[in-house]
Amino acid sequence: MMLAWIRTLIITCLLYAPLCAGFDIIAHRGASGYLPEHTLAAATLAHSQRPDFIEQDVVMTKDHIPVVLHDIQLQDVTNVEQVFPDRHRADQHFYAIDFTLAELRRLSIHERHNSQGEAVFSQRYQGDSAGFRIATLTEHIELIAELNRQFAVNVGLYVEIKAPAWHRRQGVDISARVVALIQQQVDPKMPVVLQCFDFAETQRIRTTLEYKGQLIQLVGENSWNESNTDYQWLISDAGLKEVAEVADGLGPWLPQLYELTSSKTLNVPDWVYRAHEHGLLLHPYTYRQDALPDNLSGTRLIRYLQHTARVQGLFTDQVPAVKARLSNKANN
Repeated sequence: MMLAWIRTLIITCLLYAPLCAGFDIIAHRGASGYLPEHTLAAATLAHSQRPDFIEQDVVMTKDHIPVVLHDIQLQDVTNVEQVFPDRHRADQHFYAIDFTLAELRRLSIHERHNSQGEAVFSQRYQGDSAGFRIATLTEHIELIAELNRQFAVNVGLYVEIKAPAWHRRQGVDISARVVALIQQQVDPKMPVVLQCFDFAETQRIRTTLEYKGQLIQLVGENSWNESNTDYQWLISDAGLKEVAEVADGLGPWLPQLYELTSSKTLNVPDWVYRAHEHGLLLHPYTYRQDALPDNLSGTRLIRYLQHTARVQGLFTDQVPAVKARLSNKANN
């Protein structure tokens, strides 16, 4: 049953592969709509769905090895509380940087849970015995490069540097290590994008670290406390002008890209027009077919993003769903 399901997904993606030219599809944390996020299994399935990029969020271990995890903490996606019950900090959280890679290898990854221990997406992967493990950025790079070679495609890497200021307070320069690793291990022919929520760090990556590749400034909400960046200022004309001096584009949160009126019309916020005027790409996050915003249909949302807001790409947990809507073969 499982093999037949995966085979169907692969065939669907291959059928739709040529229909998305000019619109980058980014597999968010791998094929996270189907398998636990950021595992090598999720990256493998994502590759078979033929996105333009597969995303890797990167944090550091105690022995300063970049690993692919969305959070600096472990408890929401692993069984760390069972394996190392006493290794939390005073805030009761378990941090990846407090564990060596060998210790992290002892953990198993499960579907993301909330603070009450409930699955965030209840209909996603429900098993607990497949043995999904934390992998290094090096392992993800090798996997995608080898799949590219064997299938004669060129799926790219889309790497997020997580919490760089926090990592420096822990004694490690995560940005310098990730940039150096990419320069050393990634074939120049493979597309690579770096992204970060911290605008000061985006500037540093471009100038001090002299990163020459494509660079995206992520946009969050100030209430999230992702960094010291003032995101309201960032999308002002003055902020966008400064972003355009160092970055190739913006990665905004999906609801920031539309205004839903009382008559259910989708309007484009002014800042989106200004971003286009400054020549910035827009790669919003995250399209989830099982969690569509504001009761919008998937087809309507993607049509709006592609033809009205004119974004150049989209992060998604479900690559096949986005491909189907870009091809106009979906009903909702």
